[in-house]
Amino acid sequence: MNDYPDMDPFWVEQRTKFLAEKSTAADPNACGTCRANAEAGKPVKHDECQQRATLLHAPDHPHYELLAGFSLEENAKLPARFHVPVFDDCGVPNSWLCAVCQEEGVVTGWPCATAIKYGTEVFTPLHKAETAQEKHAAELGHLKTAIAKAVADLREMQAVEPDHFKAASLYEIEMRLRHAAGTQDEVTA
Repeated sequence: MNDYPDMDPFWVEQRTKFLAEKSTAADPNACGTCRANAEAGKPVKHDECQQRATLLHAPDHPHYELLAGFSLEENAKLPARFHVPVFDDCGVPNSWLCAVCQEEGVVTGWPCATAIKYGTEVFTPLHKAETAQEKHAAELGHLKTAIAKAVADLREMQAVEPDHFKAASLYEIEMRLRHAAGTQDEVTA
């Protein structure tokens, strides 16, 4: 009996054949030859021109706590880009679950109905994910700069101004930070 069934010669040969075949889906940044091949239903010519799926959450993916407040039907109606697989390594047996098709005590295996319906629209193309990461890094840099300026302003006020002016100045600093973060929520005292 083979202790390593994944090393069975038949499966090794099948994996080799599968990996040698090129995809018929071209990346949007692929060369003209590969895009033309993909449009004609033929395999792309270059490895770097193949479209690849990434298991990254969309930049605007809702947080788990937000999803928990909605029903399974409401979560299933979310855009396809949110229906990515997440691996549950705590459950027995381990399994792939949909990142958004869940409610209290209920989870849906992946691919869920939405993932099946929309196919490749579920995955964020690599070039879009990289662009989103760069955008988030720029936003993070902007917020860090705003926070550093607010901290410097606060230290200056603490050194110079009397106590009764500090409350109004702190309110101004907090409003500037909220503006930098893109939130215009009311400040509660």
